[in-house]
Amino acid sequence: MTGCGMIDPTFVSILSSLFGSDMSTYIVTVTAADRVGIVYSVAGTLRDQGGNILELSQTVMRGCFTIILAVEFPGPRTPHQLAEIIAERGKRFDLTVAVIEMKDEALEPPVPNGERFILTVLGGDGIGNIHGIAGCLAANGVNIVDLHARVDGARFSLIMEAFLPPDLSPGTVRAELERFGRDHGLEAYVQHENIFLATSEPSPVRVGPAWKPQGDAVAPH
Repeated sequence: MTGCGMIDPTFVSILSSLFGSDMSTYIVTVTAADRVGIVYSVAGTLRDQGGNILELSQTVMRGCFTIILAVEFPGPRTPHQLAEIIAERGKRFDLTVAVIEMKDEALEPPVPNGERFILTVLGGDGIGNIHGIAGCLAANGVNIVDLHARVDGARFSLIMEAFLPPDLSPGTVRAELERFGRDHGLEAYVQHENIFLATSEPSPVRVGPAWKPQGDAVAPH
């Protein structure tokens, strides 16, 4: 131990070799009023406790900071105690922390062998938009894994990543969403992840040699 609540990295390595594959994974959720330094505080606390961050998602919504992390530890931890340590280390941020342990049975994919698609819905804002869209997908066994939606004035926009069952065609999903959209002024688009990435990721831009002005010429801005 190197200090109050801190674990020496060498000790962590020894634990890892002792436990081998006996690793424990926890989902950590932290919310607070948005402030600079929250990620630094949370990540540092998890590091000092011997945790390795496997995945995280963080956003600020209407001034509220939220982060969710999947963290792996060499051996079991007590969720309540881990939450208290994170909150105590970040007490100047007044953090609300929740920790749950990932059970082995929870690691089975809800849609085995499903393919990832990107779904986009655009149109007018209306009460029940997200509920209706989610209902169309749930009725067809589609599992939503990442979802972002916002209202800008009267404009509603939603983009999500979802797994479609192998026996479900994208056309069926699109038709279901379009059927809902016709009654609510919405347009839906469904793309396979590979197509979405191929058309959305930035590509290298060839830059020619720098233009050298002659005499008193002024270089264009």
